[in-house]
Amino acid sequence: MGFVTIEAGGTRTAVRRPRRQRRFRAAVTAVAAAAALASAGVCAPTASAKTDVAGTLDALSRIVVQNLTQRGVSNTSFDLPSYLWVLTHPEGPGSRNLPRANQKTLCRTVIQIGDSTSVGLDNSLRVGSPTDRTTEQYHRIGVQNVYLNAMNGRAVVERIGDEPSGLDAIRQERALGHDGCWLIALGANDAARIGHGSTISARRRIDMVMRELPGRPVLWPTVMTDTTGVYDTRYMRSFNAELKRATARYPNLRVFDFARYPKPSWYVDGVHYTEDAMIQRNRLFALGLATKFPQH
Repeated sequence: MGFVTIEAGGTRTAVRRPRRQRRFRAAVTAVAAAAALASAGVCAPTASAKTDVAGTLDALSRIVVQNLTQRGVSNTSFDLPSYLWVLTHPEGPGSRNLPRANQKTLCRTVIQIGDSTSVGLDNSLRVGSPTDRTTEQYHRIGVQNVYLNAMNGRAVVERIGDEPSGLDAIRQERALGHDGCWLIALGANDAARIGHGSTISARRRIDMVMRELPGRPVLWPTVMTDTTGVYDTRYMRSFNAELKRATARYPNLRVFDFARYPKPSWYVDGVHYTEDAMIQRNRLFALGLATKFPQH
């Protein structure tokens, strides 16, 4: 978060030179052929081996994408990482934590304000499965407009360099005319700062956000890590407790207890999530909106 930078960039590119076009087609053909062999069981006779092969192919596809990007092949007519993700995950991501088909929300517009754990959630390099990205999951529950405003290291109050804080981001979105239901995916950086001496308490931080959004439906998921030190799990639990207490002060605030879902395997560094965990997180946030602000 404040100390880990996650790069997330677009991958839509246009092939301009014949040599690059040949490289592009050869790369896709090679990965497709390998994926076909894996899914047919030629390379993977056991379930565990299939998982290993799928993971290897997924890694290979990302290397291919990176090499193509570095060579200046850009703006293709389709989403290369998504295409490769489908090839390397023939069974899909499964159905864990998906909202049911009849679970809809009253929210038609959702503005998600987040930190580094929300960066790139609509980006094919971070979430390969096209239907499991943030916007698609919100569409699944009836949301029409989605605005994702996320920044590495973001806290409610503190800024990283010239980048906007959480409060700044809320004001920016409102200045653009974006309003509706608000999902505040912040708190981990705040909890870490409080744990290391910030004089701005969790209660004050929550109050600052809620005063920016009077009367608006606000969903605030609890936060969790799996580490000690800067982002100690104890700091997260303390912030979550204050967040739950805030619902007594703000009738428009709902807390979704996301913190009860993550497992150690969800994390790459104790703070940031694996791709599968980001998929499940997107689904859970949509489930939270459908549950806490239901259509009826």
